[in-house]
Amino acid sequence: MNAQPDRLIRATRQWATAALLVAAALQLSACATPPEVATRLADSSQPPEAEAKLGIRIAGLHLSAHGYVLDLRYRVVDKEKAAPLLNSKKKVYLLDEAHSAKLGVPESPIIGGMRQTSRNNVIYTDRDYFILFVNPGRAVRPGDVLKLAVDDTTVGELKVQ
Repeated sequence: MNAQPDRLIRATRQWATAALLVAAALQLSACATPPEVATRLADSSQPPEAEAKLGIRIAGLHLSAHGYVLDLRYRVVDKEKAAPLLNSKKKVYLLDEAHSAKLGVPESPIIGGMRQTSRNNVIYTDRDYFILFVNPGRAVRPGDVLKLAVDDTTVGELKVQ
């Protein structure tokens, strides 16, 4: 007899979560980076190999959503090298060697992956892009070092802030 209200509550929670994720993604995708932030990106202490291998400059890797989400921000420097990262068909994940974990991008059946991708192969160099990764059990903490992987390409030493 209680099955109907429980199912309704679960469905309501799922829709509310999806609505919040959509709102966050729309808000983040509309953000343009001010010039003063762009100059700080050039002084980033993140690995230079990201620029050489993936054509991106990493702005930071931050914990978000009470530690259950990792938010990676980056700027495209080389459009050709960054194309695989912005391709929705490519798998992107973080490797946590300390916990032997592979942290993926959450997928919503309605809006897809929680990451920005290019439309019609248009990539901008004057914007910051984001990728959200799951952090189940809040295993990753500030100060941990992770690696970014796009299919077979791995970029290491990303420090969580």
